[in-house]
Amino acid sequence: VEAVCNTCNVLPQDLIVSKNRTEKIMRTYAKLYQAGQVKQSPQGQRSKGLNTSVHRRVQAVRSFCAFYDVTWSKGVTGIMSQKVVSHGQYADTRLTHDELEKANSFIKERWGLDSDIYRWFWIGIESCARFEALYNMSLDYTTHINPKTGKTVYVMSVFESKTEHIRGGKWFKYITRTDTQKSIDLLRQRGGQRIHGADINRTEFKKMISKSLAEIFTHLGKTNPYFFHHPTHSLRHIGAQYWLAKKNYNYGLVAEIGGWHTIDELKKSYGMIPPEKILEIIESE
Repeated sequence: VEAVCNTCNVLPQDLIVSKNRTEKIMRTYAKLYQAGQVKQSPQGQRSKGLNTSVHRRVQAVRSFCAFYDVTWSKGVTGIMSQKVVSHGQYADTRLTHDELEKANSFIKERWGLDSDIYRWFWIGIESCARFEALYNMSLDYTTHINPKTGKTVYVMSVFESKTEHIRGGKWFKYITRTDTQKSIDLLRQRGGQRIHGADINRTEFKKMISKSLAEIFTHLGKTNPYFFHHPTHSLRHIGAQYWLAKKNYNYGLVAEIGGWHTIDELKKSYGMIPPEKILEIIESE
């Protein structure tokens, strides 16, 4: 709020005169920010870009105004929108079909089909599960065989503590790749209980699996720091776009497969359907 007032040469009380007045001040702030004329408060954070920084200032001003009963309805558009703008960055955390095939070959050659990293990589992508859910994921599954195609799907389950308020945090996961299923069965045959068989503690396992994932991303020529700072969570983002492309951007289905709260969350995180994909879908009908 201080940064907005200093930049726009207004007093805090000017923000609560009326909604129209506040919106005008915030539009002025956005223009001044874009022109590089923002006056940061001494305690202010370093700029994180136009969209993110203006969004944070808007949310601060909304909270300030709400204390004085000046409020905006949920879902309002324009400068006072609460739309999450930073999630769009995940659209770049993806692997193409060719990159996935290259990664698959590399993992098999480097570690083998019956390896923790093979299961972690592909179950991580097909389940879109977070680290803790993957780490504790049981090898138990039920099989579903498509009566028309004969294709087998392993139906597994995980517990996601982050979504415990939704269906108790339990989500079903669908493992469709034949080689991943073989890898699961190989570990089960040796008495494995979870999707990894390493006899080390959680901390050491996380270091090991992160190092292996970093090696894979390096082999693929990835340079985006996110892949290396959040290697396992990258699999969730890769998985979202893997399923979106595979299922013609059926957001509702992918939200259910990957464990997202809403379709809107997926769209905000990974973007709308690319125009070329829309044309592909239209022309295929």
